[in-house]
Amino acid sequence: MDEFEVIRRYFQRDNKFTNDLVSVDSGDDCAVLKLPPGEEFCVSTDTLIEGVHFPMQASGTVAAARAMGANLSDLAAMGATPHSYTVALTIPEVNDSWLSEFSSTLAAVSQDNQMPLVGGNLAKGPLSITVTIMGRVSAGEALLRSGAHVDDDIYVSGCLGDAAGGLKMVLENIEDTAGFISPLLNRYQSPTARISLGQSLTGLASACIDVSDGFLADLSHILKSSSVGACIELEKLPVSSSLTNLLGHDAALAAAASGGDDYELCFTAPKSLRKKIANLNDDLVLTRVGHVTAGADLIVHDAEGIAMTDYATDAGLRGYTHFK
Repeated sequence: MDEFEVIRRYFQRDNKFTNDLVSVDSGDDCAVLKLPPGEEFCVSTDTLIEGVHFPMQASGTVAAARAMGANLSDLAAMGATPHSYTVALTIPEVNDSWLSEFSSTLAAVSQDNQMPLVGGNLAKGPLSITVTIMGRVSAGEALLRSGAHVDDDIYVSGCLGDAAGGLKMVLENIEDTAGFISPLLNRYQSPTARISLGQSLTGLASACIDVSDGFLADLSHILKSSSVGACIELEKLPVSSSLTNLLGHDAALAAAASGGDDYELCFTAPKSLRKKIANLNDDLVLTRVGHVTAGADLIVHDAEGIAMTDYATDAGLRGYTHFK
């Protein structure tokens, strides 16, 4: 089976969904896309490599879910609505079962987000997945990292550290014999991008980023882009009971501070908007974990309010980095 037959069988067959913002989709040399008047494109690309971003021998379902979750989370952080996407896939061989799982998962995500697959590429080599995703947002209203102001509150959505716990379960073959920690595995294998929350934050949040490399590491990007510092109260970081059951209290907090792949949103907002933010979403908890300060320091306080010297820069708490 050549690459064109693979594309026809697995991607053009299973990804029939389209919308009226796509004039020409996959099959020509380029897709032709449209935007409603007064809107702008948000475009993001992520590459996932087997053995780095997902485990060796991961199923097609897990690989696709992680790739799409990571890219959709970038749109969520900008307050954008999904528009369309492309996939460049490198595979060592044509594996019918794996490709069926992979393409079916892509199709399901496309349908759920009203976001058609409009092109891509297929090659032979070590397994890697590159997704380029397009979103749309009203002109001038995209959420950025650079808008945080001194005295703004700092929030995170959901719980932090769960995906790190799920990865530990995978790497160490930990079984959930008591039924207490299995949600962690789902958070790692099938992340949920906070698209609706990002859209709701437009006009409220002063800065926003998704938590992909670890909370403290990603918050640092906001601080650097906004030329500000922050104080964080470690004990306020939202941690699930599943993660505490797996790791214990202190290690769970460390995972919440530095574990990657949560794909929650971290954002800042003026104190005057606390009531509006508290009423944003009944299904997703938003936790205020600190505030923005003058200067450039990121300071983490313990339960007694004492600054934990070098906590935010400790080698084990810097979050994920590709090059060390």
